[in-house]
Amino acid sequence: MSELLNEWLGKSFACACGQKHEIPIRRIVIERDALATVVDYVREAGYEEVTLVADANTYAVAGDKLRSLLEDGQVKVGTCVIRENEMGEVAADEEAIVQLMLDTSLTSKALIAVGSGTLHDIVRFVSHRTNRPFLSVPTAPSVDGFASVGAPLIVRGFKMTIPCSAPEAIFADLGLLAAAPQAMIAAGVGDMLGKHTSLADWALGRVLLDEHFCELSARLTLEAVELCTAHLEEIAQRTELGMRRLMEGLILSGLSMLLVGHSRPASGAEHHLSHYWEMVLLQQRRRALLHGAKVGVATVLMAQRYQALLALTADEAAARLAQGQAPSAQTDAERIRAAYGAMAEAIIAENASAMGGDAHALGARIALHWGDVLSIARAVPPPEQLAAWLAAVQGPVAPDQLGVEPALVEASLQDALFVRNRFTILRLQRLL
Repeated sequence: MSELLNEWLGKSFACACGQKHEIPIRRIVIERDALATVVDYVREAGYEEVTLVADANTYAVAGDKLRSLLEDGQVKVGTCVIRENEMGEVAADEEAIVQLMLDTSLTSKALIAVGSGTLHDIVRFVSHRTNRPFLSVPTAPSVDGFASVGAPLIVRGFKMTIPCSAPEAIFADLGLLAAAPQAMIAAGVGDMLGKHTSLADWALGRVLLDEHFCELSARLTLEAVELCTAHLEEIAQRTELGMRRLMEGLILSGLSMLLVGHSRPASGAEHHLSHYWEMVLLQQRRRALLHGAKVGVATVLMAQRYQALLALTADEAAARLAQGQAPSAQTDAERIRAAYGAMAEAIIAENASAMGGDAHALGARIALHWGDVLSIARAVPPPEQLAAWLAAVQGPVAPDQLGVEPALVEASLQDALFVRNRFTILRLQRLL
């Protein structure tokens, strides 16, 4: 068990931010041989029949063993092995969702996700839509979404996050995590490092748009990423302590999202670039790449933009804001249609409330609060430091290491801001 995480389990309280927070997760186990504890939990909960969901790889490394343990414990087990798409990847898309719904018996009481982020997204959605609880069994410490409620899905080619439900319990087997491919461990670190820029983006929204902000959620998110950077050597060496700290950080980040009911603390412009790259790669029938690997590289790019803000004085920023041409709803719609093609109308709908706003008033507010903007920028680690942290775990640090071409990078820097209707460094940058 994890003392760091267990203090939050089952909590419901009124927060100083003005919202009521609730953590519905009942149990979190992070230990060696955690798989064996799943059986006891399932029996205690009275789930006499469950559906185990995996892909071909995760079924081989953990699913088959867990199925045997459950059956030895007199639990009836149905199995769904999610098929790969034509690019040889498991995708959280309509086809995978339908497969799971068809493979789940009407008498199944709960779903068990055995895999990494994409597999959990599929299970999370089906769990929510069929009103069944689900249990999380991560097979790699690769993303921070295990504990969250959001399910990022590819729907008609558009990457959208749908509010669903959190797992009822999480069982992270340290031996299993340490055996994960190094690229997936590095992806977990990349996803965590993205919190530096996502928190900065959230702070921009608070200062410039009076967006709701929870100090507790922000603090937990920062603690989560610092837990990882303080143990990078152990993580790189796959020690039990390293895997524990990385998994605790990933889950703590998920809990911070649970508190506020959305992904704002943990997902900003760095995630928007990642989603944009993924959508384009899918359109081009190319492999989508590991989420955390894309996020890590995009975090370095966003940190460069925050660093660039520090070179602007208040007077220089005010002059740029006054001279700049404010985007209109019409020009944004045209830009979206040119960039997103068949997905354009969904993107326009996502951004409707932000399009055609009073850009001049926003510019004046930015100039007024430029000191606050600089304080936010200073809190973001330098891009060189972020790159060094990624390299320490053998993660990619630049787009070319991912196979993302300069033209795609440039397009994303111009148009990824529309992926989500959130104020980020990309939206600030285009006003300057």
